[in-house]
Amino acid sequence: MKKNIIALVVILILSVCVGVGIGWYVYVYSPNQEEDIKVGEGSTEVVEEVTEASTQEAEAEPIHITISAVGDIMMHKWQMERGYDSGTDTFALGDTFDYTKDYLSSANYTVGNLETVFAGKGNGRCETFAGYSCFPCFNAPESFATDIKNAGIDLVGTANNHSLDSYDKGIFTSLDFIDGAGLAHVGTARSQEEKDEQTIVDIDGIKVGFVDYTYDLNGFTLSADNPFAINTLGGYSEDKIQVMANEIADLKANGADLVVAMLHLGVEYTTVPSSYQEQVIDVAIANGADIIFGSHPHVVQPMDIRKVTDNYGTDRNVVIFYSLGNFVSSQVYRDGVMKDIGVLADVDITKDEAGVRITEVRVAPVYTYWNDQVIGVVPVIEAYENPEKYDFLRDKDRARIADAYTKTIATLTGDSELSYTNSEYKYHFVVGE
Repeated sequence: MKKNIIALVVILILSVCVGVGIGWYVYVYSPNQEEDIKVGEGSTEVVEEVTEASTQEAEAEPIHITISAVGDIMMHKWQMERGYDSGTDTFALGDTFDYTKDYLSSANYTVGNLETVFAGKGNGRCETFAGYSCFPCFNAPESFATDIKNAGIDLVGTANNHSLDSYDKGIFTSLDFIDGAGLAHVGTARSQEEKDEQTIVDIDGIKVGFVDYTYDLNGFTLSADNPFAINTLGGYSEDKIQVMANEIADLKANGADLVVAMLHLGVEYTTVPSSYQEQVIDVAIANGADIIFGSHPHVVQPMDIRKVTDNYGTDRNVVIFYSLGNFVSSQVYRDGVMKDIGVLADVDITKDEAGVRITEVRVAPVYTYWNDQVIGVVPVIEAYENPEKYDFLRDKDRARIADAYTKTIATLTGDSELSYTNSEYKYHFVVGE
């Protein structure tokens, strides 16, 4: 169960004074509210809801939340084969997350990179298995969206190099299925109006803005009718990077206490960030991003906790995960262990009279295991230190988990001076003042 997610006061006032109108849109999503609230151009609507969270804020009670993130959520044919029931022509893939549900649901809000589309059976560019497809063009069973939600994930980033794997229509159909599963999303849109709606999530009284951008689209191009559909950096175009920067700055200007940038970029299968990654991330931070959750390399890359002064003269601590690696895939089981490793990252945030700040980061490495029934995910530290609970693992998986136990933390910390402790099956990093 998520930790007491309560909607905060949502007061959006747009006034028109002396003939001057305000022309932006803000999308405010509160995880417990039945309908999203949007106030548009020229509106004078005031929406107010008094809740327990708003009362606490009025009394200046400190608010503490945790935002968690996982890396690439993928679906290959080997996963589909194990979850398929030929008698009913349906998929049961929820057991993928049996051993990580508690980790995912312990946070107030959990996000991940959805590296597939849900175009619907037979609607992909090709067919791999039972009407669906995987590499090079993904189209996963749409029921997997509900499995992701039931596993404890709240929001998925949908802008990545596979967003166009099932044409423009696949983008729109995916969002319909994602909405139907009760997942929030950021990164792609069905209309220009939807694209212009900024995503600000009210998490127990802290307003968190989200952006999601991909470096490119695998050579596919959007049709001229749908230029709005994917947030893309256009192969690291300066103009496109500036669009991202402007959106981050606007989120802060429009009330976000903190901004999370989900960025799909870098070089696949490299454990060191590229210069382009560093460039884009530095721009995002300078314009107000507080947390970077990176994806695309499909292996874990280093993390960083640094104190910065942004373009507005504000000093703050930021957290960077250059790449969270694969959360679940059946990408290269027979190859190097790091392609089967990802990290689940927890970021603790406090809001009080002094403002909003990041106080601690925790990391739980995860490993994708195989057996005849399922390709699923287990937490590395727990599986290594408590092997009795995971007696179903094959000897090969145990050896790879032992390898990951040392390699993952070494990769995360790299040459940095980050210090950590190991407790409760996670690595703990304290963020200084």
